[in-house]
Amino acid sequence: MNPIEPHSNKITLQSSTPQTIKLAVYGTLRKGYGNYYHFLQESSFLGIYTTQNKYRLIISDYPCVLPYNGEGYHIVVDVFEINLQTLIEIDQFENHPIDYERHQISLNTGTIAWIYTRDITDNGIHLKEYLERGKA
Repeated sequence: MNPIEPHSNKITLQSSTPQTIKLAVYGTLRKGYGNYYHFLQESSFLGIYTTQNKYRLIISDYPCVLPYNGEGYHIVVDVFEINLQTLIEIDQFENHPIDYERHQISLNTGTIAWIYTRDITDNGIHLKEYLERGKA
């Protein structure tokens, strides 16, 4: 499987059963960080994982994972189980698909989760984990 399929940003919902979605986050949406409280506090936290493949996590104006090219690190992510309404709200927050694009990736456990990537210029400084200034 290609780690990030170019058109893998659509979610197919099953008919009448409630759908939950696994979302991997790496920046200010991580547990305890600023945007977590606005979007994910009511969602189920599944744990801290790493990406199965290496990605380039950079800080530009915001933290962002660049599209897959095999360089970088196995990124540390928090994984949440969310509902469709939460996904829609985070899509709007991330300005998907204009600023960030949502793709499916594999985690170190083999679990598949959605993650947001941003296709901007690589500044060459790749991080393994985003640690917000001032957070303990």
